[in-house]
Amino acid sequence: MFFNNTSVNIIKEIDTTGCWWCSSAVMFCVRNGKNSIREITGPGNEDYEYDSQFLINGKPIAQARLPECPTCKGLLATGYGIENVDCPELKAAREAMNSPFAGIKESAEKIKPLLGLMGDGYYVLADTLCLPSDGDGRFFYDVPGELTQYDAVCDDYYCDCNLSCCRHYPLFLYPTQSSSLINDERVEYYVQMMKTEKEPPRALGFLYTGFMNLLLDGHHKACAAASLGKYVRCLTIIPADGCKFAPDQQIRGIDLRDSNPYIKTIMFAELETEAEPGMRFLDIYGNKKTEKKGPSLQIYDLTKHRIHYGPDAYPTVRDISTLLTASAKIKGIIPEMDLESITSLIKDDSDEADAYLEAVIRYLASTDHEKGYKTAAGILRKGDGRGRHRRLRAALLFLMNDRSEETEQLMADFYVTHEEQDDLMDLVNSYWKDARD
Repeated sequence: MFFNNTSVNIIKEIDTTGCWWCSSAVMFCVRNGKNSIREITGPGNEDYEYDSQFLINGKPIAQARLPECPTCKGLLATGYGIENVDCPELKAAREAMNSPFAGIKESAEKIKPLLGLMGDGYYVLADTLCLPSDGDGRFFYDVPGELTQYDAVCDDYYCDCNLSCCRHYPLFLYPTQSSSLINDERVEYYVQMMKTEKEPPRALGFLYTGFMNLLLDGHHKACAAASLGKYVRCLTIIPADGCKFAPDQQIRGIDLRDSNPYIKTIMFAELETEAEPGMRFLDIYGNKKTEKKGPSLQIYDLTKHRIHYGPDAYPTVRDISTLLTASAKIKGIIPEMDLESITSLIKDDSDEADAYLEAVIRYLASTDHEKGYKTAAGILRKGDGRGRHRRLRAALLFLMNDRSEETEQLMADFYVTHEEQDDLMDLVNSYWKDARD
């Protein structure tokens, strides 16, 4: 007779102070895990890419071709369809997730059987804010079945406007369930719950690669959040993916797997916490193996039934990474941005502020239209000058479909104060042309 000796030990809560996308998190450790929720990867090819599949009970739930370069874009494809996977632990977790959120520790306890399906190692369960989008500005269900390149599939997003990188974390969503199963009545049920409940039920995800969070449960919740123009509250499983070594250890020029040095801190995307006493390198990376042949990527068209909720355009990974990496001129950048701080930033003519304001407007376009309008209007009233081109273009694009008297006056004032050869005048002329048409 065989006994199940899998253990899931919830170790501690992690300090998430200052982490805008995560309100609470716990670190847990899996021992003698069943390894039926896992990623398999193949060897690298001549283009420095490798194939990957995320499996549940042997079924590919998502697939990818990933770059070895941390700032390069990767490709994603849908998988088998999680509704077709026989997994009692996942079904039980779904039922537990449909009750109001009672806290991160309580949630981890409820879904322990699911957590035990993963391989041995350290993980975090985090209460995160995710956008129901693909990172390129589209609704998260607007994805084809075949391998498709996404800006958000990278470990570090490089912001060329301010020459800095944003480390990955669970920000965008990728579907694992057939879109034909989405029911409008169920979406409306969650819309009303999100309007009335202080702590509505969470979705459930797994940080697969880059900024992409695989939805293991909560596709209707994500659609409801999109229709309200809100983030999705999602409990996300994040595997350990980095560490800092304990001091006074020689690690240069040696094989870390052979030396297995002690570590000081352990990282889960952007979250970092003190390592457990005696924790070593292989405690994080010991189970990461590469298949000699690699997975066979296939085409599963989960999204041929087209659905759409929410705005026509979402903030992109570029927009949000720019906000996070620009030097701090706005306090509490995301998700709250106060108009007083934005107004003071409009007075700054630097190239850095120009890129920052462009991202602010694009972000507010789908998260807070009223504040976005005030920002765009303030930029146009400030007028032209060195280092203001990008913000002006973004402001004009934001106002392009607004036919109010105030907007018409803003456009008219801009028209009379700018030279005809200014390329921004093409936008202003198109505003008047569209109005005539």
